[in-house]
Formats: sequence, C-alpha cells, structure tokens
Amino acid sequence: MPSFSDRLRLLRKQRGLTQEQIGKIVNKSKNNISQYERNIRQADDETKKQLAIYFDVSMDYLIGITENPTPISKFDNNKDIDKEFDNLIKKLQEQEELNFQGREIDDQTRTIIIKTLQHAKELAESTASYNCNNKG
Repeated sequence: MPSFSDRLRLLRKQRGLTQEQIGKIVNKSKNNISQYERNIRQADDETKKQLAIYFDVSMDYLIGITENPTPISKFDNNKDIDKEFDNLIKKLQEQEELNFQGREIDDQTRTIIIKTLQHAKELAESTASYNCNNKG
C-alpha cells in the first residue's frame, strides 16, 4: 500500500501544485516537503492533519492505511447507515442491467449480492444492539 510520501506526492501532483505551494499551505519549507515526499523525513502529526484537511482526505488514506480517501466527517452526513443499506438493496432489486466489475450481472449474482447486503445489515444491527445493551 502507498506510504505517506507516495500519497503526498500523488495528491500534490493531482492538484497541480509545487512543493513550495504545499509548503506555504502547511507553513513548511519546500525542502521539508521534498524530504517528506522522498521519505527522508516524517511530517509531524499537525502537518499531516493540515495536509489531510487541505486535500480533503482521511488521515488513514494520507498515511497509507486505507485506499478510501473519504474523511470520516463525510460519513457523518449519512448517520442512518441502515437506511443507506435499504436504499442500495432497493436499487439492486429494481434496476435492470446492472454491472459488477465491468460485467453485466445475471439474476443469480444479483440475488447473492442482495442477500449478502441484507445479511451484513442484520449482523450490523445485531452487533449494534448488543453493544448498546452491554455498555456500562
């Protein structure tokens, strides 16, 4: 999985920014940014936090723990995950000509995906209920 240095370089280049421009954003020198990108020096936590906020990515993504760049704060907008599961299952049941991994799925595959999502939702509900009842 990519490291912090890889992600920083990638995000900077995706935005078309120079190392000097990034340095100004986080109050570091161009040389510091260069060293971060070459993995010669590690950025402190506050600098990583500023970079994650600037690039609108999660810290986990920035430091290479996950491939999902979405910050956790973005998930807060969808507080009702169970409703999101229901919406996705409904779409899968109603939509025709669905693709999975670039190929059209047949009815059997569609059914398997729907049942898997339903089961995942049931497990999440059960776990959430158990955890709420056993706090203390």
